[in-house]
Amino acid sequence: MEILTKQSTTVSCISSPLLKRAESLALEHKKLSQQIQNEYDGNITKRIGELAPISRAWQQWDSANKSIKELQEILEDPTTDSELRPIANEEIEQSSLHLQKYFNSLQSSLIPPDPFASLPCLLEIRPGAGGSEASLFVADLLRMYQAYCKRHSLHYTLIKLDAETATKASSAGINEAILEISTPGAYDLLKCEAGVHRVQRVPATETQGRTHTSAASVLVLPSFPEHEGDVAGSAEYGTDDPTSDFYINPSDVRTDVMRARGAGGQHVNTTDSAIRLTHIPTSTTVSIQDGRSQHKNRQKAWRVLRSKMAQMRREAREEEKAAWRVSVSGVARRGRGDKIRTYNWGQQRVTDHRSGMTVGRLGDVLEGGESLDAVMESVRGWLRERDVEALVADEEAEAKRSSGGRKKTS
Repeated sequence: MEILTKQSTTVSCISSPLLKRAESLALEHKKLSQQIQNEYDGNITKRIGELAPISRAWQQWDSANKSIKELQEILEDPTTDSELRPIANEEIEQSSLHLQKYFNSLQSSLIPPDPFASLPCLLEIRPGAGGSEASLFVADLLRMYQAYCKRHSLHYTLIKLDAETATKASSAGINEAILEISTPGAYDLLKCEAGVHRVQRVPATETQGRTHTSAASVLVLPSFPEHEGDVAGSAEYGTDDPTSDFYINPSDVRTDVMRARGAGGQHVNTTDSAIRLTHIPTSTTVSIQDGRSQHKNRQKAWRVLRSKMAQMRREAREEEKAAWRVSVSGVARRGRGDKIRTYNWGQQRVTDHRSGMTVGRLGDVLEGGESLDAVMESVRGWLRERDVEALVADEEAEAKRSSGGRKKTS
């Protein structure tokens, strides 16, 4: 696989806040482990257990990092035997691979688990700026994600497809597509794809050969499992629990039943099978008309509406926290409206603007191949770094707020 550039996490560029936090927690683990030898304390024992994975990952990283530094000193020493230099270089290469692996473990151990990580997901793709060319790009992205799911044995269902014409989706633009990936953990795997995807290419209708820029938005929503128990711990996502992100008061939803419109077979415009749900407090609307059964369309619509509300509630909490974080420490993060990736047909390359990675195999990316895997993995690393930075910023902001409170009372 050809990778042109990669500006994501490397051995030579490691998040300083992450390492400082890891070292501090590893030191806390060491002190508490010594303290527990003299007297038993249940709370201390629990804390030691929480810190153990971080301490272990830090020790592995620190050991590998020191080993590399020692080997580099050997190479920089002019008196080093020439026969030792190739061996030292080879060991540095191997240690660097281990260092990156340990660093990834360090990141994972520091970041609190995503509350939706174990859930299936809904992938909603809509055209943005660019007219019909943007709708054609939506079709390209839909095929890309379907191919990706097939490669990774992820079970998926196309629960909504609003195509521009009655022709096959492969040769027509798409106004909206919703792909349900029902495999547990799909949300954690695909959440890195949320944002605005941009395409640069010459449209088939362009007679002057000019390159046009279009865009499509991808929204990744956590999906409540269709059958309770499909996901470990799914009870906490209960749709009947008012404290759950997935809960919707039925009295807050208006249901409209109508005849399906557009292309789709003999049932279109002959039966009242289409369903539109409107969440009145937020004006969030979901319309489903793909199936012939009104009952099944209603189930799909409720599933999509619950997912939208869960994501909306979570984003509201994150925005509130982010606003507080910016006001105290100036640390912000990207939102769903940010441009995240560019697909350039002329140069046959794909660039992700978060991790900085560029791959030169556009075709393999669009086929859901290993090049797409590499780009997505680089973004996951980038997201882990941002999560750690936000975690450190939150702690610093909390410390400032506590310090300010003490000053006022004194």
